[in-house]
Amino acid sequence: MPLLEQGKTKDEIREATGQTVGVNNASFDIQPGEVFAIMGLSGCGKSTLIRCVNRIIEPTAGSVFFKDPDLGEQDLTKLDAEQLLALRKRRISMVFQHFALLPHRTVLSNVAFGLEIQGRSKDERKHLGQRVLDMVGLGQWGQTYPSELSGGMQQRVGLARALATEAEVLLMDEPFSALDPLIKFDMQQELMKIQRELHRTILFITHDLDEAMRIGDHIAIMEAGRIVQIGSPEQILVNPRTEYVANFVEHADPTSVITAGTIALPFDSELFVKVDERNGIQYLHRHDHPEIHYGRDRDGYLREVRIDDREIPVRPLAEILDARNGDSVPGSRTEVTLTCGEDAVLRQVLRSRLHSTLPVIVIRADGRARGLIDDPELINGILEKRGHIP
Repeated sequence: MPLLEQGKTKDEIREATGQTVGVNNASFDIQPGEVFAIMGLSGCGKSTLIRCVNRIIEPTAGSVFFKDPDLGEQDLTKLDAEQLLALRKRRISMVFQHFALLPHRTVLSNVAFGLEIQGRSKDERKHLGQRVLDMVGLGQWGQTYPSELSGGMQQRVGLARALATEAEVLLMDEPFSALDPLIKFDMQQELMKIQRELHRTILFITHDLDEAMRIGDHIAIMEAGRIVQIGSPEQILVNPRTEYVANFVEHADPTSVITAGTIALPFDSELFVKVDERNGIQYLHRHDHPEIHYGRDRDGYLREVRIDDREIPVRPLAEILDARNGDSVPGSRTEVTLTCGEDAVLRQVLRSRLHSTLPVIVIRADGRARGLIDDPELINGILEKRGHIP
C-alpha cells in the first residue's frame, strides 16, 4: 500500500515485492435499477473487483457502500460473517461465467436453491422457481437435469437462480463469454427484456465492448487495476480519454450507440446561410445545398421545408419504422423530410435513407428543431465516431 501511495505502477510493485495489485483505487457509483458494465482486457482486475463487492475476495483497503432498504447505508467491508451471509442470502446474487449448477439437482431445484437457503417453504420455492423459469424461457425444463441442457440453457438456469432470490443487486461476472455468438446475443436480449420488467441493479463484467455498449447504461473501462474512464456508451465511443480506450473503441459498431443529437449539424452553425424572413418564419439553407430552405419560427420550431417554391411534406421517422415493426424494406425514395428525436440512434437514421432523398431533421425534446443529418454527418458518425457535440 505505501508503494501505491508513492505512485508506483502495478509492474513496479510486482517486481519489487512479488505481490500483484488486483484493483487500484477504483471508485464509482451505481444507481438503483441501472446496468453498470465494467470491461477491460484479461488481467485488468475486473473479476477481482466484482468479487470484492460481495467479499468473495477481501479488499485490502477501501470501502463498499450498499444502501439497504431496511438498514440504510452500510459499509460491506465492516460486516461480520453473520451479517455478510444475510446480505448474500437476500440482497446480492451472483451469476458466474461457468454456470456453477448443482449436477445432482433438477433445473427447478437449482433455481430454487437460493430460496431454500433463505428458509422459504417448499411450495413457495416451487412457485417462485417456476415463475422465473417461465421468465427465462425454460418453463418446460424444470424436471430435467443440467447435463441434459445446452450451454445457453444452463446459463439461463444460472440467471434464473439469481433472479429467484429477489435480490436487489445482481453481480454478473462475464456470464455469457463462454457461449456461442448467436446464443450470446440471445442471452443479452433476454437479460435486457427481463431488466425492463424487473429493474434490478446489475454490475456486469465483460471483455466484449459491443456487449457492454448493448446492455450497459454506464461503462467503466479498466487498465492495470485502475478505472481509466467512466461514461455512457456514447460518451465512451465518441470521446475516449486515453489511447488505451481509443484502441478499444476503434472497431466498435457505432450504429446502435451514437445518437442523432450527437451527429446533427446545428442550425445555428456557420455552415447555414440565412435567406430571408416572412410572416415570422426565418428561412435558411445549408451552404452546399442552397435549393433546400428550412423555415423556423422565432422560437426555433420547424414550420416548413421548401425546395424552390414547393413545400415538402414533413413526417416523423418513427411513423415509418413503426409501420414496418422497426424495420425497413428498400423501396422508392421520395422528396419527404423525415424528423427524429435527439435520442434516435444511427441505425434508425440510416433507415431513413431507404425512404427519403432529403436530410433528416433532428427535433429536441421540447419540440424545437436542433439541426439536420445528411450523408456527411452519417459517414462521419460511422467511420470517425464523431459528431457536432454541443
